[in-house]
Amino acid sequence: MRKQLGRLLCGSAALSVGTGKLAELSRRTVALSLLAGAGTRWTRSVEAARAAALGRGETPDPALDPGRPRGLYPVRNLLGGPLASLPIAAYALAATAGLGRRVLVVRGYEAEFESELLRSLGAAAGEWRWATQPEVAGKPRGHGDAALRALDAWKDADYVVANFGGDAASPATAALGLLCIDALNRAGEDVAFVLPAARFGNPSYPIAFGPGGLPRAFGHAKLAGRELPGGAGWANVGVRVYRAADLAAALVELADAHFEEGYGYRVPGNDPEGRELALDNADAVFASRGQARVLAAALPTELSPVKELGDVAAFEAAEEGNLRDSAALGFPAPRLG
Repeated sequence: MRKQLGRLLCGSAALSVGTGKLAELSRRTVALSLLAGAGTRWTRSVEAARAAALGRGETPDPALDPGRPRGLYPVRNLLGGPLASLPIAAYALAATAGLGRRVLVVRGYEAEFESELLRSLGAAAGEWRWATQPEVAGKPRGHGDAALRALDAWKDADYVVANFGGDAASPATAALGLLCIDALNRAGEDVAFVLPAARFGNPSYPIAFGPGGLPRAFGHAKLAGRELPGGAGWANVGVRVYRAADLAAALVELADAHFEEGYGYRVPGNDPEGRELALDNADAVFASRGQARVLAAALPTELSPVKELGDVAAFEAAEEGNLRDSAALGFPAPRLG
């Protein structure tokens, strides 16, 4: 299905990034990578590994610094070239290489991101712009807040491809999502949001569908602060594609209604302890208006995020397979050497 979808959306002679329709779309798109999340589970796992090394009388690996962003942690290099490892976030950036001008949302460590991540990727990094997500009452307050803090860097685009620094991202899925939202709007549909999704036996972020197969709700146990009903179904794999003007309007509307200076957000339905504005909240706005669509063409292995150190091996294995699949479909990740 993924192969057929690519050919349907942009023609058999123009599947690759940098050619045909994708080349034209890239001039109107921003690739927004969100790298500022606090990652409580990640921080705790790094602290535990560091303490264990010290307990053995060893000098901890410099990468075991709980203050450093998760996206900088080194994992196996699957992109070629002389480096044995790359930062985790390299795969989020590789998945959107060539899809638009790049915006990175961070909470400091710009020099480290530039030297360890962007310079390692070379030309694949493209040109980039920084945006900073400040802490509110001691921590960042969600990916929706992160995107809003970067508004000036993407509000003039037609589309935004958003992803996260710890996901096993697929270049094919990101490209197909962008092609899909553009094709739907050119066909006269009023689509503000396309969510690539895969099917799982017990999805972490279940999608509820309504009449006509349109999504009506997006589940997120952590955001809601409660367990969700189990059972097989579809879930997002991290990457999202938006019509930029609609995303800007939804985030500003949500922030105006629910943000309190010095506290964070009081979004109805969100866990009050988190005080977050999530992209999921904007997604829900679009679903309520009939402006959301699910692209049921992602791979389950794309949802293999690194939440703690023990996830790294599974992430590497999943991403190796995802990159192989993407290349076979005509969407190869950039090669570094």
